[in-house]
Amino acid sequence: MGICSPIKKTPSQHKQLKETTLSLNQTSEKNLISNNPSLKKKDYPIKIYNRLSEKTKFDDVNKFIKIKDIFLGRGVSGIVREGIGLKGENFAIKSIWKNDVSKNIYFKREVNITLELIHENIIKCYEIYEDNNSLHFVLELCQGGDLFDHIIHSPNQKLSEEESINILEQILKSLIYLHEELKVIHRDIKPENFLIKNENGKNIIKLTDFGFSDYIPKDNNGSFNEQIGTPQYAAPEIYEGKNYNTKVDLWSVGVVLYNMINGTQPFSGNKNKSDSIMDEVLHKKINFNGFKNPQLKTLAMHLLERDPDKRVNAIQAFSELQLIKNDENCQTIPSNFNPDIKKVIFILNNDVATLKDLRTLYIKYIESENLTILYMNFHKNKNFKTHEDDDKLKEGRIYVDAQFLINETLKNEKYINDDFKNEIEKFRKEKGEEKLKRQLIDVTKFFHVSIEAKKFIQKQRIYNEFKNLDKDNKGYLTKDEVFKLFNDKTKLNDLQNIHEGDKIDFGKFYNNYIIYNKLKVPTLGIPMKRVISLTDN
Repeated sequence: MGICSPIKKTPSQHKQLKETTLSLNQTSEKNLISNNPSLKKKDYPIKIYNRLSEKTKFDDVNKFIKIKDIFLGRGVSGIVREGIGLKGENFAIKSIWKNDVSKNIYFKREVNITLELIHENIIKCYEIYEDNNSLHFVLELCQGGDLFDHIIHSPNQKLSEEESINILEQILKSLIYLHEELKVIHRDIKPENFLIKNENGKNIIKLTDFGFSDYIPKDNNGSFNEQIGTPQYAAPEIYEGKNYNTKVDLWSVGVVLYNMINGTQPFSGNKNKSDSIMDEVLHKKINFNGFKNPQLKTLAMHLLERDPDKRVNAIQAFSELQLIKNDENCQTIPSNFNPDIKKVIFILNNDVATLKDLRTLYIKYIESENLTILYMNFHKNKNFKTHEDDDKLKEGRIYVDAQFLINETLKNEKYINDDFKNEIEKFRKEKGEEKLKRQLIDVTKFFHVSIEAKKFIQKQRIYNEFKNLDKDNKGYLTKDEVFKLFNDKTKLNDLQNIHEGDKIDFGKFYNNYIIYNKLKVPTLGIPMKRVISLTDN
């Protein structure tokens, strides 16, 4: 679940999007009950006026799922953790803070679309729980990590053509289903949004994250004009502000294929120039020399065709790929891929578990501000040496092995406590030095996920305080109710916009809670634009 950056919009387009967002009607309690005679008001102890969708289950997720302190990832407004159902089932729980998203058309679309998806190469959503302040997506758990991490942990940080073809086939199957059957466009295809699940000894690719997806309109020739997506993967027509269709997803698939084969981005841009990625997407000559199979190279060129009228759609790309798979020459491609698939899966799953367990220790035992300081120390130090004595610098990312990360952290004694030291020593003995050296870590991504998890935990704790005061489940508090908690008269003058007769929602309560208690909101300590450029390349 990576950060999805809206592409810069023109003023007129921004106004149009804003008007569309604000026109979204919320479901009222009265209408919901009148449309469903079997429902009674007492069945909904929490006010329904703040509900995003009738398709969600308006209830407390904690009644049905035990959410563990194991963090799988982070997004713009929430995190992904592991969860266990009442019957012992394992899930991934994607939790999103709603705040004002009940007015946000993207979240409503994500709810509606995600619950419709039924395909072997698309993440399965079992249920979406909702309360006044949160959405909790109960998703299929994929222990193999995401495609991006799989690429960087492969030999030379790229995949063989044989493995790339297998993955590409699954990606195209998911898009054929999405485009042709559901009539949905994804608009954020990238390696981070493909998860890996092991089923019967095979790695199955699962498309996820439908936050930017939308139903294909029946009018306007089925085209869109919103300029959104992840910059390095967005098609030229999106940058040009033209109407576009589902072929933007195929351009993004071309970028993913290029990334798998070459281990690099075709469009990385100059970090000192804000529009350099756009210039490259629109004009840069793409070098396809990394492709050894001429047919696969041709397919990559058809996907990365700047003219959308000449670009292949999902069915055409899939058909072309089948011809490549049936060509005998394809079987002789030299490959570093280990033919012992069980061994590969064992290493992959255990390495992913190593990273997940290590990050949990950092989240649990290191204070937020100290995590930031530790990260900044890494960020300032340009002389990273791995166990191979080789700098792992790639397109602005900094890579170290897990053993190196632990050793460097332990050197900063004043920023860690004894609990962390004890737990990290147990962890090192359990995993073993060789396994830790094999686990390559993206430093920025590692600390950013940890900080976002800290932020989410802090917000959840404050929300529990809010719920304790909101005895009647109104979804808001009065001034008197708030002041039961904020009882230090010397601090009351610092509170913002709390007056007699106000209905204080969680957003206002949260901001004032932070001010009143002088809390620090966890932050990575570098500008968000820099975070996006480092974590989404």
